[in-house]
Amino acid sequence: MTVSVATVAATGDRRKTLEAMRDKLAEAFDEAPPAVVAQIAGRLSAVLAELEALPGERKSSLDELASRRSDRLSEAKVAKPADGQARQRRA
Repeated sequence: MTVSVATVAATGDRRKTLEAMRDKLAEAFDEAPPAVVAQIAGRLSAVLAELEALPGERKSSLDELASRRSDRLSEAKVAKPADGQARQRRA
């Protein structure tokens, strides 16, 4: 589900607003008629450049998910497996 750019912009968070714009433009790019693909590509490129130029920590979606999972595990007081020792599933 794509979040409304207007909803995100109302929070005042520039990074999240640009990320919402990026996602919306990427969807539009995939569905656009050939006549407007170049225009969308140009705007998408500009939004990506603005995101890269923002100061501060940049987290990928995977980093964010890993962080949330780690927080949930620590709140539940579940021991983290040692590096390289993933739990094995039973067959």
